[in-house]
Amino acid sequence: MDSLGARHLSARLRAGVRVGTEIELDCDDLESGLRAGDRGVVSAITLDGVVIEWDKGFSLQIDPQAMPYHSLAAA
Repeated sequence: MDSLGARHLSARLRAGVRVGTEIELDCDDLESGLRAGDRGVVSAITLDGVVIEWDKGFSLQIDPQAMPYHSLAAA
């Protein structure tokens, strides 16, 4: 595996979720206006974080270390 592939794998492991997973935010984020309990769907995982399509109607990339969340069980 090349170094870029290793970094992508590391980012996916750090995210702890897969693309398409519904997540729920565990804490408030004053900068973005998101609040604990807000939900969204993972649309991408990048080297810089996780891109979420929030139910509030916008997309935002977050750092899973700085803005904790948990995945929701599939219905």
